[in-house]
Amino acid sequence: MKHPDQTSARYRFGDAAPVGLLLGMPARQAAPLVIGVLWLTLALMAQVPLVGIPGPLVGAIIAFGRVRGVPAYEAALPAARIVMRRRRVWTRPPVFGGRVSPSPVELPPALSGLEFVEHGADWLPARQTVAVVRDRSLDTVSVVVPVLAQGFSVASLVEQDGMVEAWGATLGPLARAKCPVSRVTWQDWCRPTGVSGHRAFLDSLESGRVTSRARDDYELLLESQDPFTISHEVLLTLTVELRRVRARRGRSQITSAITALLEETRTLCSRLESAGMRAGDPLDVSALSDAIRQRTNPGAGAGVSRRRRSLAATARRVAGEWGPMAMTSTWTHARVDGSFHRSFAVIRWPMLPVAADWLGPLLTGDTATRTVTLVLEPVSIAKASLDANRHLTSIEADHEQKERHGFRLTARERRRQNDVESRERELAEGHPEFRFVGIVTVSAASEEALDDASADVEQAAAQALLELRPLATRQEQGWVASLPLGRSVRNGGWL
Repeated sequence: MKHPDQTSARYRFGDAAPVGLLLGMPARQAAPLVIGVLWLTLALMAQVPLVGIPGPLVGAIIAFGRVRGVPAYEAALPAARIVMRRRRVWTRPPVFGGRVSPSPVELPPALSGLEFVEHGADWLPARQTVAVVRDRSLDTVSVVVPVLAQGFSVASLVEQDGMVEAWGATLGPLARAKCPVSRVTWQDWCRPTGVSGHRAFLDSLESGRVTSRARDDYELLLESQDPFTISHEVLLTLTVELRRVRARRGRSQITSAITALLEETRTLCSRLESAGMRAGDPLDVSALSDAIRQRTNPGAGAGVSRRRRSLAATARRVAGEWGPMAMTSTWTHARVDGSFHRSFAVIRWPMLPVAADWLGPLLTGDTATRTVTLVLEPVSIAKASLDANRHLTSIEADHEQKERHGFRLTARERRRQNDVESRERELAEGHPEFRFVGIVTVSAASEEALDDASADVEQAAAQALLELRPLATRQEQGWVASLPLGRSVRNGGWL
């Protein structure tokens, strides 16, 4: 929601809390209580009340308890999977001398079902292929596009508002009825890079072309800017669900889905260019593999992207070299090859009106390597209107239930109702809607460095009025969501 004033716009986020099922509690929180009461009821009917008494107690502990700061109802099932998992460390089997895997690439369980498919596109230069990420677990195909929009951070507030409006107009057509695109994933990978490139350029110059005084001044400038020099790479991933695409005559379902995906990608790239943003060609298999390896093990440096094809890849024993060699996941982090990763979910967005550059503190931090992921799910106006009406009806029924039982309504609950009413009015005016999820993944070379970097990122997020919560017991899924693979949503939920 946008509120203009005399100089610039202010943007306000609606309350992201889920719809309450019982006294304002979401379904996952209310389910243990309901099951506990049913267990007690069955025990009373069987005339064994002592057996039924623990039911409500256990349900209340799961519904309201917290484990390491995380609600127990969210951590219970993932924690059970970690405890029951026998192999805590996954390692890739040897390519030569071992068994031949039925899948093209040996991948850890968190990446199972993913593969790259090379596909040509008529609107790209001749003989150029596109890497299509096929996700057999979710029945989706995805394409990754690099995007560059310069000048936002140094533009005036009014100019920034214009850029934000152009971005919204670019994504708006995806929220149409029967659109095959199920989600758009925006990822900004930023890391400290230092000024080694500038120093190499300075060393490459002939000594006679640069005076000693000018060189000393430039060295002082580089030394002062070294800690604050960071690099940003923005990738946009379009994902199409196979069930949304009707197979064309003479073509398979997967071929029709890839064709629809590439056509949507071409149209989106054209709209990005019209909005003043530079959209590069979709990544091919080599470029996408490099991007994934760099994000998987940032400590390996720039040499990762210049790595030549291995003997295994040349012999076609593997289809690509983007998968990790070893991986282990704990409650607090995932270790992949030589790097540690910790993922956070954005559980609360700004409650106050913010300017267009409100995310600046999180994106421009200079001390940690991090990936900020925003998953956008377009919703057609007809479906969004039905959801808003259902949401408003649920809130009103919940308010009546609370008043009937003597509970007072909080200011947040009243605001939530106002947000839904405003959302219903905007939909009636024709504004598209996108559901969104935010994930922040921090990477470091050691567990101690990861703790320090995570603290810095949490502080930067607080300055941006965001509240983060670690993805306890789901760190491997959070790491996967930080990669440009289009996998972040599963079975209607996320991660």
